Amino acid sequence: MSITKTSAQCPERTADPAAVNGTHARRKGKRPGLLKVMSGYLVIILTLAACGTASSGSGTSTGPLTMGVLSCFTGTLASLGESMLQGAQVAQKAINDAGGILGRQLNLAHSDTQCDEADSVPALRQLLATQNMVGIIGPETQEINADAPIITSAKVVDEFQGGSTLFDHNTNAWLWRDSPSDSQLGVAMALYAHKKGYQKAALLFYSDIAAQTFAQPIQSTWQKMGHQIVANITVAPDQTSYRTQVQQIINAHPDVIFTQTDPATAAVLFQNFKELDNLAIPFVGTDITGSDQYLKAVTYAAANAHLTSVYGTSVTGQATDAFNQYFVARFGSNVQPLANANYAYDSVISLALAIDKANTTDSTAINAAMLGVTNPPGTTCYTYKDCMALIKSGQKINYDGASGDLNYNQYHNVFGPYGGFQVSTNGQEQQVMLLSASDLAAVTP
Repeated sequence: MSITKTSAQCPERTADPAAVNGTHARRKGKRPGLLKVMSGYLVIILTLAACGTASSGSGTSTGPLTMGVLSCFTGTLASLGESMLQGAQVAQKAINDAGGILGRQLNLAHSDTQCDEADSVPALRQLLATQNMVGIIGPETQEINADAPIITSAKVVDEFQGGSTLFDHNTNAWLWRDSPSDSQLGVAMALYAHKKGYQKAALLFYSDIAAQTFAQPIQSTWQKMGHQIVANITVAPDQTSYRTQVQQIINAHPDVIFTQTDPATAAVLFQNFKELDNLAIPFVGTDITGSDQYLKAVTYAAANAHLTSVYGTSVTGQATDAFNQYFVARFGSNVQPLANANYAYDSVISLALAIDKANTTDSTAINAAMLGVTNPPGTTCYTYKDCMALIKSGQKINYDGASGDLNYNQYHNVFGPYGGFQVSTNGQEQQVMLLSASDLAAVTP
């Protein structure tokens, strides 16, 4: 299935003028010319005025609707974008097979943030210039900090998966986080280690701001359960050796190491641990450590023997069955869903249902309909086709998805189950422990 971007009526890429004129200059310590920047902004204003971010009406228009997928597609965390796009494509298959949204087929447009706040701005503007844009999925890391003001100004519904704890008390009405906060992932990592019987832990994270958000919730949860943090080490990424820091951890005698780094850093760290203590201390990592890029960097064999990755997991039942069915139909039975693809799937499905409920592509009406399709009370439904039929019959629905119940709180945040995963020596990840939402609530500080 092809990914349709923009029509000839609106340019495929309307980039942020400061980025177009100043990206290379910025990296060389120079400033772009003021006249170029001002003229670039004029282009954007005129383009957005002509194209808009969402058309209004009752759904009687024809032609496809578009949702944007905003994420990293290059760089060390490109696996995040791959997962998000994969899940969105599965939802696209389910929606279009059921007749589309308001009778119109769904297209996807994706744009690369490069996991960088500055680069995410032109990537977001590219999507906002897309014709018939009805909502955006993403981003997943700290780029949301730079993107949020633009999303608010454009008044477009955005379902992001960034784990930043800064959004635990989000008040931006246009932002909906459909995956749990990093604070909950930190709680889940600590709970997994607790259930394994570990008592003393070390924290080993690289200096990336997104990775650093895990330390506090892990430490608070670990100590609440009566355990001890014996070392807290932060490393700079992509060094040729970390033997000094590794020896510090070994000397502290932890039972387990909580970690997140980029793949290249992890490869060196694992090698240093192998040299100094034969990888005697087990690792518990974030969802990043479950990406294929990370697992290949440390090798499947080492990960199989020494690493458990913790991340949101699919729930069992009809929603997961539907996700798996459409996944096979879209990608075949020989392809495995990527970590967190189910979150993107639920994002697209729930946003499509909000459009169906609003019976319009007006963004304000869509935003107002979000809680009406995801939260109780209402008739529980698990597939786009069934939920859409209930909406057409006039019933209030409560969509429960493949990633969980998708019940948003007053801050537009959700909670859901997590799993501990271990990879086989041939690269297949298997869930080895389920951590329920109620389990997490019981130990959350």
